[in-house]
Amino acid sequence: MKEQVSRNDKVSFEKVADVDAGVDGAIKVGVDLSSIFMCEESPQEVFVTQSLTHDDIPLQAVECDTAHFGHSVQHQNDSECGQFNTVPLQPNSILSDHCYQVTESPKMLKRRVLSANEKARVVQKKLRLQSEKTGRLKARISSLKSVTKILQKKLLISTECASLLDGLDGVPKELFQKRSSFSENLKQFATTLHFYSPKAYDYAREHFHLALPHPQTIRNWYSSISADPGFTLSSFTALKSHVLEKKKEGKETVCSLMLDEMYIHKQTEFDGNQIHGYVDIGAGEIENVVATQALVIMVVAINQSWKLPIAYFLINSMNGKERASLIQESLCRLHDIGVRVVSLTCDGPSQNMAMIRELGANLDIMDMRSYFVHPADHTLKIHVLLDPCHMLKLLRNVFATVKVIVREDGQLIRWQYIEELHKLQEREGLRLGNKLKMAHIQWQHQKMKVHLAAEIFSSSVAAALEYCEQQLRYPQFSGCAATVDFLRTVDAAFDVLNSRNPLGKGHKAPITPTTKEHVMVTLKETESLLRGLKIIGKDNSVVHLHSTQKRTPIFGFIACFKSVIGIYEDLVEHPAALCRYLLTYKLSQDHLELFFSAIRARGGHNNNPNVRQFRGAYKRLLVRHQVKKGTGNCLLRDNTAILDSTPATVNIARRLDVVPVEALVLDDDSISDLPDVNNLSEYKEAAISYITGFIVKKLKQKITCMPCSQALTSDESVHPLLALKDRGGLQKPSQGITAVCHATERCFQRILKANEGKAPRGRGTTAAIVAQVVTDCSEKNLFPQLHSHMFDMCAESNHVHVLVKMASAWYCKIRLNHIARQETDRIKEGKTVRKKLTTLIHFHGD
Repeated sequence: MKEQVSRNDKVSFEKVADVDAGVDGAIKVGVDLSSIFMCEESPQEVFVTQSLTHDDIPLQAVECDTAHFGHSVQHQNDSECGQFNTVPLQPNSILSDHCYQVTESPKMLKRRVLSANEKARVVQKKLRLQSEKTGRLKARISSLKSVTKILQKKLLISTECASLLDGLDGVPKELFQKRSSFSENLKQFATTLHFYSPKAYDYAREHFHLALPHPQTIRNWYSSISADPGFTLSSFTALKSHVLEKKKEGKETVCSLMLDEMYIHKQTEFDGNQIHGYVDIGAGEIENVVATQALVIMVVAINQSWKLPIAYFLINSMNGKERASLIQESLCRLHDIGVRVVSLTCDGPSQNMAMIRELGANLDIMDMRSYFVHPADHTLKIHVLLDPCHMLKLLRNVFATVKVIVREDGQLIRWQYIEELHKLQEREGLRLGNKLKMAHIQWQHQKMKVHLAAEIFSSSVAAALEYCEQQLRYPQFSGCAATVDFLRTVDAAFDVLNSRNPLGKGHKAPITPTTKEHVMVTLKETESLLRGLKIIGKDNSVVHLHSTQKRTPIFGFIACFKSVIGIYEDLVEHPAALCRYLLTYKLSQDHLELFFSAIRARGGHNNNPNVRQFRGAYKRLLVRHQVKKGTGNCLLRDNTAILDSTPATVNIARRLDVVPVEALVLDDDSISDLPDVNNLSEYKEAAISYITGFIVKKLKQKITCMPCSQALTSDESVHPLLALKDRGGLQKPSQGITAVCHATERCFQRILKANEGKAPRGRGTTAAIVAQVVTDCSEKNLFPQLHSHMFDMCAESNHVHVLVKMASAWYCKIRLNHIARQETDRIKEGKTVRKKLTTLIHFHGD
């Protein structure tokens, strides 16, 4: 009990104990058991605490003079206590010093405690939920790939943007760290994502709470780069610093130079300062003509892995002399900063042909000189290449247009064989290991697609034609040997001109001292073949193709052959060799085409940018690809990333659910009631053997059981088609796994006959076919070598049944995809004009 002593109350003391004076000035007095109280001294008050058993004893607060205070406390009557002076006790001071005193009732206190506990419980729950949410969010975006997957799933970024973002390293650790400065990796991630989709960037920044810079910060980065038409000064500055760094390492920067035009939307637009959209070549004068093209000049490193645009010009048309002047100026500027240029790559329009003649080269097939002298150093050669991809498309166009080409020895090369092969594959429903489809036959709608031309001039098409003639002996393929040789020869030469892997083999290997002889033989054979090609004229006369208006692919390929050999001799065989090998893809114009694709991707659905949009995309790409030490300034477009393949570490029985599944039947008829198809044609057996080899390759990636893996392949009997197409990498399937695929194909034939050749509809097709195949194969000894191994497992984990199910399921997946694509081709046959009109819009700039 704590009491306040009134002014008139007196305190009676008994001598009970000595006085203990503390260091802080507090005086503590101990008393006897009958009355316990304590005095604490402050500057003006003294407080007394009395025990509950002596409430009747009057208390008095006194101020003590510690200097005269004795060693004991006595009654008030004691003469030794004359030093005490009575002092009033202040009520407010008690509350201030004794903060634990409360004036509220216990019920009120209890309600307040309960309310506080409830609030604490709610706050703790919110904190726990937020912590769990943050944990889940961190788990979701623990890697950069997971962030891109989320954005791609929400359709905020394209597949191309996702692949670019996945190529950036070192970003995830920095995503959660708030900072005022940003690393180069984080800058690349932010600028790349913001380039392709500002909406996706805002979504990631808001919902993931990542440490991404504000969009205004990114715009500030761009503002430091000038992207006006003409030569880009920031590119030359970056190249100069890069060259100096490489010279410190004892390396020289060797590059190829290339130029191409990109058609842009014809539009004038005012930005607040000036009107954009007119012809501008960076000379300070803007012509009063609307620009329709953007001519871009780019350098690509040959002995390194980067590329960089160095100039662009807004033009409506530009003759060969003006283009030659720009190339000479580019070569001189690059030479001044120490860049060694060895080649010039362009496509084959008449303006570029005039430019090449103006520079000093001669591409006449009778007196070819495929190089010109460097304008700044007459001891150096600049080799000229007409882009091999463009030449391949032009050769395909000639082949498909004239229909018949006559070789030097008089044999005929016919386009008809390509059409007959396509008809055969459509009729049989399977392909003989090639990619030939309707788009290759109706190439006019997509004449700019390089892959359509490359897939015609391929060894797979040549092997299919040869197999149909020699093994199947179909009459419509009689006499196709010259066509087969033509396709294979062009395919081999094109592979030589597109080598991109230092570890490549065969025709795709880099040019080295050990592969030079093989490359020389291939290129000379192709040159001899192209020189001897003839066509039938309008008056039924036979004339050489190189003497007609369709001669561009002929001298274009021959110029590439001579220039590639010349570059190899200058860079690899020279006494002061700058390279150990030559990758010819570094000389391809694909780098510039992919740059144009990135500019078009910047606009999202608008792939036909105007002048301002082109300028903005050019600046952003320049900032992202700027040369900086240790970061690799350019996007590695020509390096193909290897897909991550997790090795199989679990048993095959765990890889596939072997629990019996009730077979789902089609709505119309059961598979067992469908027409029986027991005999497969020789053509189908050949196609199935090729598909089975692919299935074996996929199954071996999943299977860890060694006996089962060995049972999938066999060298005893190899199908003639596999022997014809094999160049060392094809799988030879065993008879057992081939029999499973044959049984699965029979089920497909029943379904197709029952549906009048149309694709199966509804769910459960794969499960129904797999169940039927397991039933058909249950009594067959497909894998004799697994007979004893089968009894080592429990019935639910029978490896033979598991192999049958996996092989049949894979075959169903391949066939259903092929059937769906065939149906799509039939639907769109002769009706698809979108791609054709889109290309026309790009060219005309509308």
